[in-house]
Amino acid sequence: MSFVKVTYSEFSKLINSHGWWIIFALVIVLQPLLGLLEANQLLSIGLDATPATHPDLLEAIPPLDYFGFDAALFGVLPIVLWGGISGASEYKNHNLRTTMLYSNKRKELFNAKLLTILISTILVSFISIFITVAITHVRLGSLGLNPFILSPIAWKFIGYTTLDWTLLTVLSFLIGLIFRNMIVPLIFLVPQIYNLGSYLAEKWSWGEYLPVAAGNHIVATPVKSYAHDPAKGILILLLWIFFSMLIAFYSFTRSDVGGKY
Repeated sequence: MSFVKVTYSEFSKLINSHGWWIIFALVIVLQPLLGLLEANQLLSIGLDATPATHPDLLEAIPPLDYFGFDAALFGVLPIVLWGGISGASEYKNHNLRTTMLYSNKRKELFNAKLLTILISTILVSFISIFITVAITHVRLGSLGLNPFILSPIAWKFIGYTTLDWTLLTVLSFLIGLIFRNMIVPLIFLVPQIYNLGSYLAEKWSWGEYLPVAAGNHIVATPVKSYAHDPAKGILILLLWIFFSMLIAFYSFTRSDVGGKY
């Protein structure tokens, strides 16, 4: 079977997966609602509010170009969870054994799976983040940006956030594939998403080389405590992905397909 047909088959499996549609609903429907809540909060306290005037603020309100991106942080968790589940699920219920009945070329199959998770994550991430940011500015009305045009900075950060989501999801997928268990990528990445990565980066010099801490450098806005250094963050995440991909590729092409009855 050709690579195109194998890839098409992988996309078909994705579309027919109930889990994918749950994740899709969370990031496309629920996350934009959080953008509305963020806009309501901004309107209630005023766009010029500061921690000095409003002690309940943990940090200063960012410039207008960055509105909506705090709400967009919600989606990184479900999309990364999906990556780990997708990688591990191939070894559950003999899914991989069934797949190899129509394609026994493991290298092609590995590349098709990786391409599927990559393209699907990019598309869903971009759509979700754009809708979230746009709805935030719609709610702000005349105080916000044009929700369709936005601004060069807003578009740049939509790209940065999409890239962050994509790299973390691919890494989660590869870890799930390596360990054949979705628990491992979840234990490794989810605590980092819930501020452990930022805490370790502040307390330990090597902590900034953890995946989520590296991703924070990509999406950091001017009011965040960590520096906006996308080149550094991207390089660190690409190194994590590169070495994980080597291990996953070797394991996928050389080991037994596994699966428990």
